[in-house]
Amino acid sequence: MAALFPNPPERLKILKWKNIFRFLGPGAIIASVTIGSGELVWASRSGAIFGTTLMWVFLLAGVFKGLQVYASTRYITLTGEHPMTAWNNTPLLRWWFPIIFIAIPTFFTMPILFSGISEIIGYYIIKLFNIALPNTYISNWSYHEFLGNIAATIILVSCFILSVLTNLKVLEKVSIIVLAILLICLLIAIIILQPNILDIVQGLIPSRIPDYEPWVIEKYADTIASHSKWEEMALYLTAVGGGTYDYLGYVGLIREKKWGLAGKGVASRNDLKEAIADETQLKRAKTWIKAPLIDTSISFFLVTLVTLLFVIMGTSVLHPMHEIPAGNDLLNKQEGFLAVLHPQLTWIYRTGVILAFIGTLYGAFEIYRYSIMEAVRAFKSKIVTSKNIKFWNKTTNTYCLLGALALIWLPQSLSGNIVDRMVFGAIIGGALTCGLWCFAMLIIDNTRLPNALRMGKFLWLSVLLAGAVLTYLGILSMVDYFAG
Repeated sequence: MAALFPNPPERLKILKWKNIFRFLGPGAIIASVTIGSGELVWASRSGAIFGTTLMWVFLLAGVFKGLQVYASTRYITLTGEHPMTAWNNTPLLRWWFPIIFIAIPTFFTMPILFSGISEIIGYYIIKLFNIALPNTYISNWSYHEFLGNIAATIILVSCFILSVLTNLKVLEKVSIIVLAILLICLLIAIIILQPNILDIVQGLIPSRIPDYEPWVIEKYADTIASHSKWEEMALYLTAVGGGTYDYLGYVGLIREKKWGLAGKGVASRNDLKEAIADETQLKRAKTWIKAPLIDTSISFFLVTLVTLLFVIMGTSVLHPMHEIPAGNDLLNKQEGFLAVLHPQLTWIYRTGVILAFIGTLYGAFEIYRYSIMEAVRAFKSKIVTSKNIKFWNKTTNTYCLLGALALIWLPQSLSGNIVDRMVFGAIIGGALTCGLWCFAMLIIDNTRLPNALRMGKFLWLSVLLAGAVLTYLGILSMVDYFAG
């Protein structure tokens, strides 16, 4: 009988620092995709509104979503089967869970995210040029909204073309460069600002969600105070690491790395049980799961670190000035983060912002084509094959592009402003479905894997806790959103 698990590379068997980053691939992409509107906008906004008091929300979100993703990438590495397919093959979850809670929210949320991210950076670039905008209308759009839509369209279409002309290896390199530039800029800014360490430590300890301060209600009555604190928190939960629409594709990207059985076919439970009866095969399987652990740990550590740094800077710079990123002006106020040292250093921030958002859109096209393919493959595996991947790539990218353009060019009186759309996507995909995903992973871990390959007790309990907390916060946010 042929060996089921291939022999892992030597650099995975004996880990050294120089080898660790060789296993940072899909994680760099997911980090680049999610470091954008989340960290730069919502983390800074949290610091501006609440100071450091909600840093624990970002920390827990980073840890819990990292556990969610690792449980999933671990599973596909051991079985070669995407969790989406496994859920649809599990009697307890079949059809209702993967369709209602994963596939449908993913399908409808992707254009929302593409449109929102494109508009955020589009309005920012318009502001950079300091164009004097008349208070007039062009058809159904204000002059400012019309120019913002044009800028957003140019950016979105450019990233679409870029994603078509490049491959995964180029994407990984671009992602790592973007992350490095951002991290260096943030660390310099933190050293300059010298924040209160005690406040930061206290902010990392879970506590109640504070109410808006009087100045927030008075100054931002229409843009912030019109949303409840639970809706605001839903944005913060999404800020770290994205949501299910990202992770569905991220787990699929593991196939490209050929870790363990990923990308090599699906092994049944009996196949796995027979294979690991051989000690050598069991040892290989346990060695292979180090790869997704490294990838997930590094990427979510970086995402969470960058997020917390932006909360600190929002607290140090914007909160005392009573300035909050709001409405369509979601990036300009953060320029003060580096201007505290010298005004010319705002160009470092501007470069980082543009690179981050291009990386977000660029990577999202790659991630979401996998999201759609994995969703379709779970129900009709025969129509997603190696021969028609180009068709699915083009179909997914075209859907995301056209759906986003439709939302961009619909008057905001119909589609809502950027924050309204992002809040809806955050509530659905950023917390609730992430929590339910964790519970579903525990089910297939128990029913699909033999005992020797199941999660250890600590990991199992950690994923359970992540599912409980994210689901609870998601339900609270959803109830509050629809009740209001």
